[in-house]
Amino acid sequence: MIRTLLPLDGSTEALAAVHQALQLRTQGLDFTAVLLNVQEPPHLYEVVLAPDADLIEGASHEAGEHALASAQALLDAAGVAHESLVVTGDAAQQVVEQAELLGCDLVVLASQSHTVTQAVQRHSRVPVLLVPHLLPEVEPADLADQEDEASAEPT
Repeated sequence: MIRTLLPLDGSTEALAAVHQALQLRTQGLDFTAVLLNVQEPPHLYEVVLAPDADLIEGASHEAGEHALASAQALLDAAGVAHESLVVTGDAAQQVVEQAELLGCDLVVLASQSHTVTQAVQRHSRVPVLLVPHLLPEVEPADLADQEDEASAEPT
């Protein structure tokens, strides 16, 4: 069984990576999942204004749990065993580090943040599957209409 790290930021693009992993499961990939959310460290302004550091940490953890909720529901519905983790730090560094610490065999990652995906690909010791952000499908007739309009414009 393949232990798969699914980094999620709560976006629809990141959730597409979970859908891709589930699609691979229908094609025979047997996996367990580790859902990972990486929160940014608190900014100096937050630290200065907050009366209690635990309050900041709690809010950050709660935001991370919220970002993982949709993926947890999808995996629960599909019967995929999973665990969740919320950490603080640099996103790319934490993805690479947690994949290693947690003994993951694969990282399935949405490709919306080129900076993060490039760093993860460069430094990961396990395979990284990038899931592209898919644009809405365009019908061939729509393209033909656009070409006709472009050719009808005066030059």
